[in-house]
Amino acid sequence: MPRSRAPSSPARAADAPVARSAVQRAAARAGSPSLIAEPGRRRLVLPAWVGRADRAIVKRLNRGAYHPRVDGGLRALSRAADRGLLWFGIAFSLAAAGRWRAGIRGVGSLLTASAVANLIGKRLFGGQRPDHTLLPAARRIRRLPSSPSFPSGHSASAAAFAAGVAIERPVAGAVIAPVAAAVAYSRVHTGAHWPSDVVGGTLIGLGAAGASAAVARSARSGRRAVGSAAPSIPLPALPQGRGLIVIVNPAAGLGGDAGREIERRLPRAHVVRTTPDSDVAALARRALRRRGWSHAVHALGVAGGDGTVSAVAQVAREHGLPLAVFPAGTRNAFARTAGVASIAVAAHAIVEGAGLLNDVAEVRIGGGPWSTALNTVSLGVYPQLVEERSRLAKRVGKPLGAVLAVRRVLRRSTPFTVSVNGEAARVWSVFVGVNDYGTLEQGPLWRGRLDDGALDVRILHAGRRPRMAMQSFHADEVRMALHDRSTKPGFACDGEASVEQLAGVVEVAMRPGGLRVYAPSAP
Repeated sequence: MPRSRAPSSPARAADAPVARSAVQRAAARAGSPSLIAEPGRRRLVLPAWVGRADRAIVKRLNRGAYHPRVDGGLRALSRAADRGLLWFGIAFSLAAAGRWRAGIRGVGSLLTASAVANLIGKRLFGGQRPDHTLLPAARRIRRLPSSPSFPSGHSASAAAFAAGVAIERPVAGAVIAPVAAAVAYSRVHTGAHWPSDVVGGTLIGLGAAGASAAVARSARSGRRAVGSAAPSIPLPALPQGRGLIVIVNPAAGLGGDAGREIERRLPRAHVVRTTPDSDVAALARRALRRRGWSHAVHALGVAGGDGTVSAVAQVAREHGLPLAVFPAGTRNAFARTAGVASIAVAAHAIVEGAGLLNDVAEVRIGGGPWSTALNTVSLGVYPQLVEERSRLAKRVGKPLGAVLAVRRVLRRSTPFTVSVNGEAARVWSVFVGVNDYGTLEQGPLWRGRLDDGALDVRILHAGRRPRMAMQSFHADEVRMALHDRSTKPGFACDGEASVEQLAGVVEVAMRPGGLRVYAPSAP
């Protein structure tokens, strides 16, 4: 049975299968999965009374007469929210007004909800849209989307953004909420969606914002003490930073040059700043050689994003030195898990000689040299996002660049075929985490330990069966081989991404206890 539809003429009903099969044939010629759901899919998920309610509500709306300004305003509002442009504009305004955290939280929730609704929800549930030709011309949107109906991506994005902003700024969220509700209703009013699509999208949006709040509370609480993350070990105590070389990336994060605070708290440390063209690992090796001629070097430190931290960690491991991590990036994934919540906390651990012994992974491509990974390795959508964000950030800044990158990548991404440890599959992405990253509906979240001794593998399949959408397992080693070597799905390691063609098989191997890190002692 097709997705529930408003009453239509016999001729139009007869034409529908022809149009649908034409779309499917076009998708097949393009070599991509059809975005038109097979008849009956929605019935397998929702009870029959939902379809009856959908048809009754739409029929009543179709009979109603509304002021031309109402019709025109809702149509314009629906169009303004296409691809999240309305919410991106509001987020930019919040940032300009000094409420950047609320804007980022709103956009982050929106991006999560949009990905779940469009990449997963529509492919799993789908359904046909209402026949909007039965609406008065003044209410119709110009072009009815060709994607499946359930859930409503506009509603998911609207609810997620409003709720995300409200978490940080309740007053701003209360102002935005009516706009979000109007956008959600406009999708029914203009004939783009059934009411159940809007309800489903709204629930996804609220769930995404709630998940964002839960992760943020976990990060802010500082509850990840070293004692629960990895074994505590003594390290060389370095009063005032004596014997410490710190590589600082001044462009990392949003808070400016962290080198000044490090120099203030550890005046005997030797601080070396990177430039936009620096090879971070080569810079660290050169600093060790030069400093080693006249001073004893006991530890290597780093302040920057996750990619910078991994590069310096590689050099520290090569020279058998402990690593000092100063959280100066945007996410600070590794430092936060280790319990290093601030530069002050890191400096105190260095002076006291407190540390932990944690796992790392090593990565190589095409049989090349091994490099260190502290957080994640991935193929697919995420690396594409990172690469596009980095490119756009040079022109519009990091926050807006991230927003625009998601919109562009989600529009053009396609699945690819890869063998993971010998098993072939067509997938959207492959995620490999260093240690277990926990679950939220089987999606990567945030790890609680640094000594699990295993890789956390998540594969997002492009198949349509709900039970097979996400595959999860642990392994000591992972081998990923693309079936079509000309494919460029995107590759990322600790936030450093590339969309160039891979040189060969990607290998990831766990190295338990592979790095000593300065971190506060367990309470």
